Amino acid sequence: MKKIWKSMEVCTILLLCALVLGIGMKAEAAVPGVAKALKQIDAGPNSVEISWDAVIGNNIQYKVELCEDSTFTGDVMDNLEYNNKEQIIDAARNPDESFSGLSPGKKYYVRVTAFRNTGYPDYICTWGYPSDDIEVVTAPMNSDIVDFKQTKATETSITLSWKKYSGANAYQLSYVKKGASKKKTIPLKNVKSYTVNNLSKNAEYEFWLWPVRESSSGFRALSGSGSELYWCPVLPSKVTGVACTFEDPSSNLLNVKWNLRPTAVSYQYQIYVEGGKKALLTGKTTKNVSKARISNNKLKGLRFLKLRMRACVKVDESSKYGAWSEWVYFSRQPKVKLASTKSGMKVSWDKVSGASSYSVYISKNRSSGYKKVQSTTKTSTIVNKCGKSALKSGKTYYFIVAANKKMGKKNFQSTRNFCFWRIYGK
Repeated sequence: MKKIWKSMEVCTILLLCALVLGIGMKAEAAVPGVAKALKQIDAGPNSVEISWDAVIGNNIQYKVELCEDSTFTGDVMDNLEYNNKEQIIDAARNPDESFSGLSPGKKYYVRVTAFRNTGYPDYICTWGYPSDDIEVVTAPMNSDIVDFKQTKATETSITLSWKKYSGANAYQLSYVKKGASKKKTIPLKNVKSYTVNNLSKNAEYEFWLWPVRESSSGFRALSGSGSELYWCPVLPSKVTGVACTFEDPSSNLLNVKWNLRPTAVSYQYQIYVEGGKKALLTGKTTKNVSKARISNNKLKGLRFLKLRMRACVKVDESSKYGAWSEWVYFSRQPKVKLASTKSGMKVSWDKVSGASSYSVYISKNRSSGYKKVQSTTKTSTIVNKCGKSALKSGKTYYFIVAANKKMGKKNFQSTRNFCFWRIYGK
C-alpha cells in the first residue's frame, strides 16, 4: 500500500511540474521577438522612413522610437496613439514607419519594439525587447550650393569646386556630355572639390551637384534637384591642319587656316623667324574660326618663318589654352626671272634665307598642269623640256619656283600660288 501511495505522490509531483513548465513555456512564447534588419529607406529635409523584418506571430504591433540621443534619454518621439485613459490604442502593424517635423541635415537614432495588444476594452500590452538602434538622417535643406564652378581642365578631365554646404557630410555629382542623354553619377564623401577623369576630347559637359547627409550605415539623403553647372569644357586638343600662304610674292598679307576645335572660343598664334628665340608676332582671333588673315610689315623679307597655334576655352571666365600645334614652316614665293637661251629657258630667282633647296615647275597653262622639272640648291637652272617635250619657239610657258625646308622627316614649301611666264625664243 505504501508503494502505491508513494507512486501516486510521485505522479502528482510530476503532473504539477509539467503544468508549471507548460504555463512558463506558454508565457515565454507569448513575448514577441526582437525586430531585426532595421534600415532607412527614405528621407526628406524634415522626414525619415524606416523599415525592418516582420516579427513572426499573431497580432504583432510595433512601437517605433526616434531620438537625437542614441541612449534614448532625451526627448523621444514615438508612433503610439493613446486614448484618454493613456491606454495604447494604435501603433504600426506593418514593418515600416515614418517621422516628420524633423530638422534638415541632422542625424537621429531609431529603435523598434514589437508587442501584442489585447485591444478594447483592456488594451493590455505584452512587450518584447527593443531592437538595436540605427542612425538615420534627414536631407540637407534644398538651396543652391555656393561657388559651384569649374576651376581646372585637361584634355580629358574637369576639376570642380564648391563651398561646404550646411548640414551636408557628403555630396553626389552627376554629369553628361553636351548632346548626350545618359548621365553618370558619382557618390562623393565630404569634399569641396573633385576631378572627373576619362572624359571625351574636345567636348563640353553639364554637371549637377547635390548636398548629401550620409548615415553611419551608408544611407544617403539627397537634397532637392541639385545645383547646375553648364558648358564646362575640357582643354582643346592640339590644333592640326595648320597651313600658311602669302597672298603673292610681294605681299605682307599671310593667310592661315587650321582645323576647328569645337569648344574653342578663340585661337592664339605665334610667328618666329626660323631659328629665332623670340616671337616676331603674336596674336589672337576673337571667335571660333578656322582661318585668319595676318598683315604686318614684320612679315616682309625672303626668309623662312615658322608658326604655331593653340585653341583657347573659358574656365570660370579665365582663358585656358590647349597644347601648341606642331610648328609649320613657310616663306613667300621667290620672284622668278626668265630668259631664252640657245639651250633652253634660263630660270633664276633670289635666295630664300633658311631654304634647304628649290623646286622648279613648268606648265603650258597658267592655272594647271604644272610638272616638276628638278630640285636644286642653286638659284638658277636651264629648263629645256616641258614634260617629255622639248620647248618650242613661240610657245608660252609658265614657271613656279618654290623654296623647300626640311625639318626632321617633314618637308615644307614656300607659297606656290603665283606663276611667271615668257614666250620661248623671245
